[in-house]
Amino acid sequence: MYIKTFDDGEKFLCAGNEYLMLLPRDLTDCCEAVLEKVAAGQRTPPNAHATFNQAYVVLEGEAEITIGEEKRRVSAPAVAFIPKNTNHWVQNVGGVELRYIYITIWSEGIPAREKEGGWRKAYVDMVKDYTDRGYPPERTPR
Repeated sequence: MYIKTFDDGEKFLCAGNEYLMLLPRDLTDCCEAVLEKVAAGQRTPPNAHATFNQAYVVLEGEAEITIGEEKRRVSAPAVAFIPKNTNHWVQNVGGVELRYIYITIWSEGIPAREKEGGWRKAYVDMVKDYTDRGYPPERTPR
């Protein structure tokens, strides 16, 4: 069993956005939940995932969510589903910070290489990948 408040989450920064780990993969063996905060006018890097699906739950703000060839503008509250191997990103199109939870779902369990070292190692690798692609490693949290 795992029950925590958002205040118990662990903050980290990546690609210019602030994240808060809410439910780490280390404890579930099948999913992970992370709060992502995107400043007004900013976006997430385009990416696709070969081993998992994702669901977004938009809590605050306005977003333009691109999933594959589809693009849709939404205001909170809203949800989105991203299938495996589908390029996607989120643009904050509002005047305030966008906040959404992304839930990563490994329907066949988390592959060993994505479990080794736990969620912290996975996000260190993600930061390196995005930094190598030209995204800023971090920004000052608000």
